[in-house]
Amino acid sequence: MSETNLAQANPEFQQQSNAGFQTAEEQRRSPQAQAEVERIGKANTYLPLDRDTKLFDWLDDQRDAKLCGYVTSATGSGLLKACQLYRTQYVKRRGTLLEVPATVIYAEIEQHGGPTDLYCSILEEIGHPLAYIGTLRDLRSRAWGTLKGYGVKILIIGNADYLTLESFNELIDVFTKMRIPVILVGTYYLGDNILERASLPYVRVHDSFLESYEFPNLIEEEISEVVDDWEIKFLPEHRRLNLTQIDSAISFLRIRSGGLIEPLYDLLRKIAILKIDEPHFELNQSNLTKRFGRRKEPKVKFKRKN
Repeated sequence: MSETNLAQANPEFQQQSNAGFQTAEEQRRSPQAQAEVERIGKANTYLPLDRDTKLFDWLDDQRDAKLCGYVTSATGSGLLKACQLYRTQYVKRRGTLLEVPATVIYAEIEQHGGPTDLYCSILEEIGHPLAYIGTLRDLRSRAWGTLKGYGVKILIIGNADYLTLESFNELIDVFTKMRIPVILVGTYYLGDNILERASLPYVRVHDSFLESYEFPNLIEEEISEVVDDWEIKFLPEHRRLNLTQIDSAISFLRIRSGGLIEPLYDLLRKIAILKIDEPHFELNQSNLTKRFGRRKEPKVKFKRKN
């Protein structure tokens, strides 16, 4: 029997069929609640703290002394956002283009991190119209000329863990031939494993990046600052969670985030959505642990194998 005939023979089927046109979200929440959930789900921010100021001071010193180096942190620490913020303090953008001079260039590498990927990322960050056109020789010449034309004084490379040996050597050439210091930014794997490789081809890489800086995780007081900032930015006053007024809740967030800002933001979004669905849910360490107990704690420090 066709669906049309079945509906005529059974009115209850028609009602069930009509309900099927509702999305899962519509069946679960009111349209107003769903709109609020989607807004919170898109919440994206970053709060600069004292640790950022200290990082920026170190980067300034590297730039002034023309020294290469590297910065490491745990995944989710917010280091990449901190580097983006550092760049915005020195460079203005007009549309997709950077204004001249652009003394700080920050480019993020995508897999697989070969020389072509490296130069394309740099040119794309600057807004060059030919960022993806030409051979490696063309891209190298274009990138070097653009770095010189923009008056770049420091080049920061995010996700440096992805770089190949050939890309490291390209960056060393940028420094030795153009005197533009290069700062590699990545996870602990970058400093503890890649730059410490004993193989002969990596000796040049190791000896070119001797200066290092470790971007720290959040301490409990900073977690409270981040939580307050997030609630003020994304929750209406009458629906604030007021988590900083609940000691056990902050303790839960510290443990479950590992002191990392991105996992902390993840947890705040989940808790805010939980309170929309269950307004009477009591926020305390015991209840939060029961609800989110399956969530793993992040591995905040990579241990190198001997």
